[in-house]
Amino acid sequence: MATKFLCFLLVCIAPALAAQDLSVFELFTDHAVLQRDVEHPIWGWDRRGRSITITVDGQSVKTKTERDGRWNASLPPMPAGGPHTLTISDGRSEIRLEDVYFGDVYLLSGQSNMEWKLSQSDPDSTRARTIADPLIRQILVSKTYSDAPENHLALDEAWKPGVANEIADFSGVGAYFAHYLREGGVEVPIGLVHSSWGGSRIEPWISAEALGIDPTQIAEDRRAEHERVNQKAVEFYASEFGDGTPPKTDKGRDLGYLNDRIDFDGWATAPLPGTWESRGYDNVDGVFYYRRTFELTEAQATGAATLFLGPIDDGDETFINGKQVGITPNAYSEHREYSVPAGILRPGENTLAVRVYDGGGGGGFTGSAESMYLETSAGKVPLAGTYHYRIGEFSTQSASRANQTPTLLYNAMIAPLQNLPLTGVLWYQGESNAGPDDAEAYADRMRTLVTSWRKRFEREELPFYWVQLANFRAPPTGPDEPGWAILRNSQTAALDLPGTGQAVITDIGEADDIHPKNKWEVGRRLSLHALQNIYGKDVQASSPVAVNLEINGSTATVRFDEVGSGLTVVGDSTRYPLVKSLTVRNARGEWQWAVGVLNQKKGTLTVVNPDGEEITAVRYAWFDNPDDANLFSKEGLPVTPFELLAN
Repeated sequence: MATKFLCFLLVCIAPALAAQDLSVFELFTDHAVLQRDVEHPIWGWDRRGRSITITVDGQSVKTKTERDGRWNASLPPMPAGGPHTLTISDGRSEIRLEDVYFGDVYLLSGQSNMEWKLSQSDPDSTRARTIADPLIRQILVSKTYSDAPENHLALDEAWKPGVANEIADFSGVGAYFAHYLREGGVEVPIGLVHSSWGGSRIEPWISAEALGIDPTQIAEDRRAEHERVNQKAVEFYASEFGDGTPPKTDKGRDLGYLNDRIDFDGWATAPLPGTWESRGYDNVDGVFYYRRTFELTEAQATGAATLFLGPIDDGDETFINGKQVGITPNAYSEHREYSVPAGILRPGENTLAVRVYDGGGGGGFTGSAESMYLETSAGKVPLAGTYHYRIGEFSTQSASRANQTPTLLYNAMIAPLQNLPLTGVLWYQGESNAGPDDAEAYADRMRTLVTSWRKRFEREELPFYWVQLANFRAPPTGPDEPGWAILRNSQTAALDLPGTGQAVITDIGEADDIHPKNKWEVGRRLSLHALQNIYGKDVQASSPVAVNLEINGSTATVRFDEVGSGLTVVGDSTRYPLVKSLTVRNARGEWQWAVGVLNQKKGTLTVVNPDGEEITAVRYAWFDNPDDANLFSKEGLPVTPFELLAN
């Protein structure tokens, strides 16, 4: 019965598939960068049986649409450069692509640290102006998901040249990577295909086939989970407002939710900061309105002030006393800091109203209580605490949890690229897989991702470079607190695949921010791998790696590879090259702090157990935040965190 229905459905939709106008795959737009020196595939759709002619620089190739309306062709190999005009014609209509360049194309993917815009760590655009380059270009893939591999690619932005006012919105890691390539002598256009999603695990980026799972079962499980979570959220809404039908369309403005003074009858209360998911609205996206009153003295209300609300996920519109003081459309990790002009504040009671909208994942105020306050000329007014709230729009049909579900992002954000020619892939992800149940399995997941993408892009050793997780959270208080070190070790283990490289950044993270602002050094360290291995430049690319451990009682010697021109100790060591962030394990299995001395001539590290007990293992920088790790190559690359066990 199901087979008959499928055949009937195909008969019904076949004419619709064939009856379409000339179109080209979404990646091919004005300002595109296409891969140089290869027969570059180009494809699209038209009415069935039509002849298609693609022309570039007077060279034409011809093809015909298939029964399903799809056409495929290959452009002749083109050297680096441009601009070119590319035309696609079926004799009845024509698509004309202007300002097309041929160069080297890199795919960027991962989670929020890859998604992080250059402007988010460059508020005054100084760096954007410095590295602006019209031959660095980015195309931005929309955050979309699918239960099955798609043929079309949803875009947030078509190709954009990296002039100063545009490169600020590029991936910071990608933009700096491209900048350092060109600064390092790669005089070709660099194209960045940016396809990432904040908070995503690695499994959503891998095909069902590569994971060895049934996509049908995934879809069924996801629908069942959605129904369960949706029912729970609706029940919580009813308990808060006494109404079981949450609003689907936001009418909060018309209802006066942002006005100066309103009646709070019918409003519920919630503590802020906090996400609405943590309150009971799991898997809910949409629009929430938050309000509170606060008191000011005459002195506090005089003159201008600055409002601080911490990060808000995803966007907000903020009002004081009915007047808008700030708006941030979509920047879930950006701390809100809004100027309040003189004349808006008043002595006595004031009102703060915030319209928060979220399209996936957590929604609401995600900072600390200390990050929410009003800074006046007469002192600080705290604004954390209890707020009244109403819901303007309530949706459980969006992308929530898609970035946690195997295959869904691959199907919509990677699979449509098919066999697109690439120079390499840059990957920055792992924070969402760093938990104790995931970290050790990550090495195999990473190998699966790399090998399956190489198969998808039809290049066996496609260069694949990733970023090891930065130092994060508080420094250790004891010698055995591995935390993120396990995930970092898994990332290092995956380097056994040929054509891979890793940027170690345990020296530039931030204890209180999972998004290190120093994206320029991340991009530079990634660029070193490409400069050395793709472009043949004489640079040190890999961080030094510990390769051998020799133990003699309470003393151990560590030897290294990939040391560049040698090892050095940085920081406050003066006369003696003392290496920090070292621990050793004794024969009873206990970890203890250790002392290390670098022999610069031999390039070896001597580790001593101060207790005089036998050493059975040595760790270096083996913590969430090895903030005092001070062993580097002379070229400035930190030694890769390691754990070496006695043979």
